Amino acid sequence: MDVADHLYRESYRESYNYTQAAVSIDYFTDAATLHGTLTATDLKPNFAYQLKLIGSSIDPDGKEQIGLTGRWWQTEWVDGTGWTNGQNLNNKGDGSSPNPNDLVYFQRRDITDPTSPTGKKYSYAAYRVLDYFVTDENGNAVFGFEADDSYHVLWKTSQRTPVAGDGPTINKTFAVTLPDPVGAYDTPYSETTVGVYGEWERLPPGEILLPLGDYTAYFNLTEESFHGSGYAGSWASAMSAMVTFTIVPEPASSALLVSGAFLILVYTVFGRKRKRKGGQARLLAGESDPRR
Repeated sequence: MDVADHLYRESYRESYNYTQAAVSIDYFTDAATLHGTLTATDLKPNFAYQLKLIGSSIDPDGKEQIGLTGRWWQTEWVDGTGWTNGQNLNNKGDGSSPNPNDLVYFQRRDITDPTSPTGKKYSYAAYRVLDYFVTDENGNAVFGFEADDSYHVLWKTSQRTPVAGDGPTINKTFAVTLPDPVGAYDTPYSETTVGVYGEWERLPPGEILLPLGDYTAYFNLTEESFHGSGYAGSWASAMSAMVTFTIVPEPASSALLVSGAFLILVYTVFGRKRKRKGGQARLLAGESDPRR
């Protein structure tokens, strides 16, 4: 379903996949904040997406910093069952750090279990919702982002009233006439306006910055489900790409814009760190997203 809960036509639901989309992220590899521009074509029309940063196991320090400025996904090792009981740590407290989720993470991260493949009782994924957007009737979008806010999840204003600290509301006004531009609908819908915003995870707004250092992580697009069920989805991972960047003191001596972290189902990522040539990687979409 789209952001207004309009059901897509059956043939579109059955045939669409993210190999049909092209998403590029131009981002600065050396700056005081991670920021850039996302350009997307052929995503789902009139649809809300989260832009996430997800920690990588090959960069444990960076992963922890992403979690400490974002969210934790916890799984538990149960001998004979495996990694199970996956859940978000959801007690964000008053927004200050360390919040109750961080305290749980610190208390449990080093608990041992000799039957576990890692030797630990708990495993943690770290992720941070950086921003969000709603596509147009063609499934396209262009927007700038900056990693200075940290969001919990997205809501529609019809579900929950925004409070102080929440992100800006995106008001999407649209109607569906047939035939629509991408053949996604088989029913016309009258004009409606839907407001979408991000619930805060860390406070204060505009001041949740990644600490200085080098990072290897993933950019990830996640479908927003608005806590719905069935055709509303379940926060499915859409597309992802591994990237590297460095957070430097303000003002940065030089900010190098990298063009082309191309996110398609199978895609190529181009990125550079300071004093290094551009690298290349090919990844599968949907990897590394801890949300279900």
